Amino acid sequence: MRIAITAAEASGDRVAGQLASELKRLSPECEIYGSGGSWLRAAGGEVIVDASAFGVIGLAAGLKLLPKMLAARQRLIAELKSRPPDVLIPIDAGAFHLGIGPIQGLVPWARKNLPSTKILYYFPPGSWHKTLRYSPLKGLVDAVASPFPWNASELNRLGVRAELVGHPLLDLVYPSQPLETFAKQYGLDMYKPLVGLVPGSRSQEIETILPLQLAAAAQIAQRIPGVQFLIALAPSVDRGKVEAAIQHARQLLHVVKVVEKPSRQSTPRAILAEGNPEEMARRQRQWIEHSQSPRTATPQFPPIAIVENGTYDVLAASDALICKSGTTTLEAAILGKPMVIVYKLSQANLLQLALVRKSLPKFIGMPNLIADREICRELLQENATPEKIAAEIVGLLLDPDRMARMRRDLAEVRTQLGEPGGAERTARLALSLVCP
Repeated sequence: MRIAITAAEASGDRVAGQLASELKRLSPECEIYGSGGSWLRAAGGEVIVDASAFGVIGLAAGLKLLPKMLAARQRLIAELKSRPPDVLIPIDAGAFHLGIGPIQGLVPWARKNLPSTKILYYFPPGSWHKTLRYSPLKGLVDAVASPFPWNASELNRLGVRAELVGHPLLDLVYPSQPLETFAKQYGLDMYKPLVGLVPGSRSQEIETILPLQLAAAAQIAQRIPGVQFLIALAPSVDRGKVEAAIQHARQLLHVVKVVEKPSRQSTPRAILAEGNPEEMARRQRQWIEHSQSPRTATPQFPPIAIVENGTYDVLAASDALICKSGTTTLEAAILGKPMVIVYKLSQANLLQLALVRKSLPKFIGMPNLIADREICRELLQENATPEKIAAEIVGLLLDPDRMARMRRDLAEVRTQLGEPGGAERTARLALSLVCP
């Protein structure tokens, strides 16, 4: 059996790798190829096009990347013609797979030119919408593997065969090592507050969002002495760009330092068990006392550690997070981590934002979208300022009741994601399309 899996950005590559692993486990002889990155390759898939860095936000950035994406599409089409798959599994990425404007997507092309190939759309675009008026998937796909119950129900109502498989992140989001080991590696004191900065995996996010996070971090440090910071570095991001952003922040703020390598000299005094509200409240009372103590004339900013290939370790270890909008917010929700959600488009995309702003959903953070209310504060565009970001994080760290409420609300969001095992259920669905 031959299966093509196509992902078009970093988050899709993770899901592709997870799915490929399950397919290989259930059908060891199957041949898998497609587009993706290191995750798909590690799972035994042949990566025809490395699309892990294709994710962009906004029309301006999309136009810059368009030639590469069109070339990648043609490379995939050539491979699909040469080796027609029994099943094609596109993952998310609506513009790439379904097309935009006059540009035909990969799925319409495959439906027309590969009549014998079954098409299973995994994680359809916009699946967080609670209601659908129509679906572009009707007539294009043989089945849909949906992460959300409401999406599966709406697609079936519209005549698209859809099965609820559960969210793939439930099987992916967990730290790679015990908190004790992680804290020792980076010299963290878990009695002191820890804030995680998650700027994203796209280059434009590093350019526009990370500077805001760093400036906010400096202000947080002035309010809460001893606070520690980690930056989650996505695999698709050049470490040099992040270091340059920190160097620029150092020059502007005169208080920022970088941990070039994990410190092994500082050992945490203790690591507290997760999910212990009494200990958490005690820690927060200590933070409040420290925040109200007299400050020195020249407040010092603690080191910022850059953590490579350890986003889930950063999320799990942090007491609060400054997250860019997108998949990260749902990953943080699965781990029950309070957060403020930040997003800011570049100047080049402001015209597009003005044109579509009225049609945007009420929320952009996944936990808020799923709950249909604001659980985590969202600071967007002109509201995404270092002052407002810092105020939100300080407010969370110094208010145990608010932190506890947010954790309870995030736990409720997690229950709406279904049960673990989504990749296995999707793999079985894919195989059943060929061998019912």
